[in-house]
Amino acid sequence: MSKDFPVVVYGASGYTGRLVMEHLRELGVPFIAAGRNREKIEKSVAMVPGIESARFEIAAVEHTVEALTELLSGRKVVCNTVGPFNRFGREVVEAACNARVHYLDTTGEQHWVAELMRDWDERFKAVDRLIIPSASYMYGVSEIGARFCLETPGVDSLDMTGIAEAVPTVASAQTILDAVRQPSAYLKNRELIRYAGVETCDLTTPSGRVLRASQWGGTSHPIWFSRDGRVRNCKMMVAMWNQELYKKELELERANKVSLQWIPDAALYPMMDAMATSIAPATPPRESRYVHRAIDVCVGSGSTVMVKSTMISNGGYYTTGLVQAYGAMRLCKDRPSVTGFASPCEALDHKQLMGVLESYGYCAIKVERLV
Repeated sequence: MSKDFPVVVYGASGYTGRLVMEHLRELGVPFIAAGRNREKIEKSVAMVPGIESARFEIAAVEHTVEALTELLSGRKVVCNTVGPFNRFGREVVEAACNARVHYLDTTGEQHWVAELMRDWDERFKAVDRLIIPSASYMYGVSEIGARFCLETPGVDSLDMTGIAEAVPTVASAQTILDAVRQPSAYLKNRELIRYAGVETCDLTTPSGRVLRASQWGGTSHPIWFSRDGRVRNCKMMVAMWNQELYKKELELERANKVSLQWIPDAALYPMMDAMATSIAPATPPRESRYVHRAIDVCVGSGSTVMVKSTMISNGGYYTTGLVQAYGAMRLCKDRPSVTGFASPCEALDHKQLMGVLESYGYCAIKVERLV
């Protein structure tokens, strides 16, 4: 296989992987479309608009450290879209470290982000490479707003909310269900405090509508900002316009407390996968940017200051595809200023990332000083 293809899209047969390839083609970055099933990859690649002008190869690979290390050797970046990452991510991370390539993924699983920071930060630093989880709409976009708030001197607390309209993929639904079973935390007085369970609150939209929100697995932000000396407190609550999704989250939490936690993973995962399939289609319809919109707000405060960022975005999966592709392009060309574990904004700079999202019409932001 030619070494002229610096980026590997792992999970290329999936919906998210297809959108990563679409944006890599747009940015002119050659890539390898990789996954376990060649026939499925070929069908997925054929659906990418303008694929005839892309430079790519297709690779079928076993999901083992050895096979993935061989595939990644000589490359520069792997974009991993194969979730839930708590189940399928470790082999890819180890292979990326072995092959000395930068690792990006699309996770929304806080427990996975915490594991990467704990177990892989120093190992990726040792090979002078980056490991960047949540390079996606969740939670790379909301991080941008938080970083703008932190530009105001004196801000030490981040109160974050997100409202999204989305049709989750099966993998996303699996991730949501997996996350409910895992401990999650928020940052309080520079300590990660564990939630007792699914915490809910009422969230008021800018138009005045009240939605029920939850911590949605804790989000990635408390983990990222637990390492930032400026930040004392960080918490994010997430609401879906489709309120049935949050109700299913509560139902699963109750089921986990009563019975699921006693079932071995080998027996439990097929049950949960069946639940995920009932929630989401195998391949959701392509997003409409007139329908699938999101609002992310961050209020940054300190003892005598308060600033607010309001972000509106559209097409969460489109946005994820662009964040992955842009990150891969940058890491192919640039020498990063940091190595090891990093958030998307730490690795790519929040202003640069915002600029490319604006250029595609995916996001717009307003930052206002309140006090």
